Amino acid sequence: MDSHAQGLIFVAVSLLVALVLTIAPLSAGLAWLRPDWLMLVLIYWLLSMPENVGIALCWLGGIIQDILLGTVLGQNAFSLAVVAYIIQISYQQLRMFSLRKQAALIALLELFRILVDQWAQNLNGVSQTHWLVFLPVFSTALLWFFLRPMMSWLQRVFVAY
Repeated sequence: MDSHAQGLIFVAVSLLVALVLTIAPLSAGLAWLRPDWLMLVLIYWLLSMPENVGIALCWLGGIIQDILLGTVLGQNAFSLAVVAYIIQISYQQLRMFSLRKQAALIALLELFRILVDQWAQNLNGVSQTHWLVFLPVFSTALLWFFLRPMMSWLQRVFVAY
């Protein structure tokens, strides 16, 4: 198997794992802290392989996430597509950022996703106006410090270039 096919299979498997972690059951207290696994993995691949992972894949991942979570169809797809656009127009600069600056950007992108989520829920008349909805901003940004080096290592180990 050539390295390109191995790379695409590794991308698909990592996205599948992120989707499974998104719907994995957590206790009531930890559910508020659930990081945005799919967004983190997609951002990693947008920075690592921008020629293979793009807005369309992020939109598709968002549609699948909408179906799995039972949210309004298109809400996660829209926010992930916008995140992908932001990453794609500046991925060369973002690759050069330190891990701390990348984590800060991810926190802002997660805040954007939460605000889109709250907006869509308010349009449907089902809103959660508790401050705990903003906790994933911190958990997602903190997880980036572990996920990015781990994904880089896994990519080097499993994908022969």
